[in-house]
This record gives sequence, C-alpha cells and structure tokens, in this order.
Amino acid sequence: MAVSVTVEAVLTAPCDRAGITITGLGIGSSVVSVWRTADGERSPVRGARRVTMNDASYVVDFDAPLGRPVTYEVEVVSGPGGASRTVADPLTIPSVAGVLMDPLVPQTAVPVVATRNSAGDVYLKSPALSQLEYRADVSIFNVMGSDKPLALFGQRMAESGLDTSLATRSAEENARLKKLLRSTGQLLFKPLPEWGEFDMSGTLFLANAVAKQLPIDVSWGGDLTWWDLQSDVVAAPTIRVLTAEFTYGDVALLFATYQAKQDAVVASAAAAGESPTYLFDLKRPLG
Repeated sequence: MAVSVTVEAVLTAPCDRAGITITGLGIGSSVVSVWRTADGERSPVRGARRVTMNDASYVVDFDAPLGRPVTYEVEVVSGPGGASRTVADPLTIPSVAGVLMDPLVPQTAVPVVATRNSAGDVYLKSPALSQLEYRADVSIFNVMGSDKPLALFGQRMAESGLDTSLATRSAEENARLKKLLRSTGQLLFKPLPEWGEFDMSGTLFLANAVAKQLPIDVSWGGDLTWWDLQSDVVAAPTIRVLTAEFTYGDVALLFATYQAKQDAVVASAAAAGESPTYLFDLKRPLG
C-alpha cells in the first residue's frame, strides 16, 4: 500500500493552520519527516522531523503561511514499506488576517489586519513593514604602510530591524496583545502576501528585545494604544508546540463519561461522512 498524504486548512481557534493526514505507512513503526515548501523555501514542520508513526497519523502545522500556496512532503526514512517520498497537492489557507503569536503557545495568537475595519481590530501602523535591514559582520583592520584597510566579511544575515508596530482601539484586544508581548520575546509573525512592498516570507520567527506601549488618548477617556515593535528575523525554534489545543478540563466539561466521548466522535464522523477511526479522533478530539 502506497503512502498517501492529504492536507486541509483548519480555520478554527486558536489560529488558522494546516492539518496533514498521513496514511498507508504499514503496520509497524515508521520513522517519518514532514517538510513544508512555501515562498521558495523548504523547511521541516516543527515537531514532525524523524518522528515515529504506526500506519497512519495526523500532524498540525501552526507555522503554515497564510494566503499563499504551501506544499507538504512526507519523507519515510524507514518503515515496513521502505523509504519513500510523497508530495501532497498544494494548499492555500484562505485567511483574512495575519497572526502574531508565541510560536510555542498557539493559544496566544492575536489576529492582525493591515487596515482597521472595526473597533476590535489589531492593525498595523503606517510605518510597519516599510523598510528592512540586511546586516553582515564586517571587521576592518588597518595595515601599516597602506591607506586601504583590510576587511573580513561574514555572511549576510536575514532581515533585521523589521517594524511590526501595531495599534488597537479595543481594551480587550490591547490586554490580549499586552499579555502576549509581556510573556515572551520570541514571536511568530505570519503576514498576508499583499502586505508591504517586500517579498517577505509567510512565516517569520522574530526576536523582539523591546516592546514599547504608547497609550495615545487613554488618559482622557480614549482607547487608542500603539505598540512599537522592532524585531530581527531568526531561525525557528527546534521544539514543537508546548501546549495542547485542549485540556482535560475541556473534556470533563463536555463529556460526563468516556462513552459520551466515544458517542461524540461517532456522531461527528457520521456528520462528516467519515469512519469513526482513531485517526478521525486525532483530527477532532472534541467531536
């Protein structure tokens, strides 16, 4: 049986993401890596590199870029069916907003829009995404007897000084954004392709040293707050998401018994026209 890979856009809380279904690995342990190609760059899906699977599995990619074609490839390193590579059909996640979040905690995701459309929007300030810096390490050494110094050059780095400054007129959204920015200096920013004048990647991991909060008219009863953010693009963290999409408490609130949980899975699978398998339960654990 050949390995099969299907991908889908998952447009539910906490943020838009991609779901990858892998079947046909065969009975027994398979070592598998899942790769994502977008914006001309191929990178491993976080938490899905050289992992062990048995026959079938479901992988969630919270780092999937939004509003642009993404292709997923499943590489079987070893397993009952031998080594193989399988590429899924391209997927475009139809998002209407970008995302700023802690890459390790998806529940912190804050939707971001380019232009304010409603009072609850978190939107980009006008200077945002207007300029980028590309730095290189350069060391200059003066040489005795020469008026031209010697230069040693390092590699040109990824974007730095990226302006992702935001504004909000919602006290609720401002509190949510403040909680995110106070909890971590490591951010994942997923802009939409039409933002800015640059051909930026759809998945940007940022190191943010300073987040400056500027209440503009709050002191006289207004609700406009600016957040000035200057960040550098860095490599993705190697570890996977640290928190679950749901908790034991969620299950306890929804289902009185284990049988109620099973009945919910059966009903949900029937409504979706699928079989109530373990793989389906992985995709929709709350029914």
